[in-house]
Amino acid sequence: MNAIRAPWSSASFLVYLGGLTILFAMAALLGIASDEHGAGGFVFWSMIVFAVLSALALVARRTGHLITAGVLALSAVAGFVVFVGALLDWFGWFPDTQHAFRGFRFWLLVLELSAVVASIIALRLFRLPLLVFAVAATTWFFVTDLLSGGGGWSAIVTIVYGLILLAVALSFDTGGSRIYGFWLHVVSGLTIGGGLLWFFHDGDFEWILIAIAALLYVALGDRLMRSSWVVIAAWGLFQVTTHFAEKWVEVSFFAFFPLGFLLFPFFGYGSEDYDETKEHMWAGPLSYAVLGLVFIGIALLIARRRRGVIPAAELI
Repeated sequence: MNAIRAPWSSASFLVYLGGLTILFAMAALLGIASDEHGAGGFVFWSMIVFAVLSALALVARRTGHLITAGVLALSAVAGFVVFVGALLDWFGWFPDTQHAFRGFRFWLLVLELSAVVASIIALRLFRLPLLVFAVAATTWFFVTDLLSGGGGWSAIVTIVYGLILLAVALSFDTGGSRIYGFWLHVVSGLTIGGGLLWFFHDGDFEWILIAIAALLYVALGDRLMRSSWVVIAAWGLFQVTTHFAEKWVEVSFFAFFPLGFLLFPFFGYGSEDYDETKEHMWAGPLSYAVLGLVFIGIALLIARRRRGVIPAAELI
């Protein structure tokens, strides 16, 4: 199954941004329909939304706009899952979903399995690598809900799933589908890291262990030439730095939409928020400055290791 290559460009950025905007707009629209039309109306409108998104994806594929088709297919998958959930709710079978991974709930597992199947079908039809993320993520949720009941056991299942997914990703890397392996590495890194954070997030020593794990992520990403591991490692080091910086200064983050993953630290110096128990206020921002130097140092080290393999202009 040959993947659709999606080179980064202004056009591809706008396609991805447009697809994500449609996805969030669809969710808001269906939420309104659920409030205003009851269970039966919600089924009808969710079916309409799913049908329209599927039709648009198929038309885009037929006209040769393959990336657009794949992005629309992702929204169609979400629309299908909402439609199935609306049907279950209409029949009175939809379980309590207030807590994830809490007990055996047959119809919730059916809903989760429908998400897995829909993602696989969309991937087979549209072959956009982004859909691999949907398959891997929905499979993780289904497997974790099936095998665990929340808490530490769910974290253990999550870590094991991430390790198995890493093995699958490595097999894709050595085969002819390396482009699909990217999103498998992303989900693998997120699940392993998320499970580790569940167990290690309290004391200083535990955050030092997270920092060590992040450095191992960097080494693995460099070894595999998969930047996703390095990105996740950077986020982990950011969290570690925040933990220790909060000993000296109040720290919060501003997220700038649509760049939701780019977080900028804000340090509370105002007189109203000033905490006299926190000494050495300068140490907080200094911690992040040091982290920035660490990031640059790691980048230079990786660039030096790859010199002669990749042109210098592509390194930094």
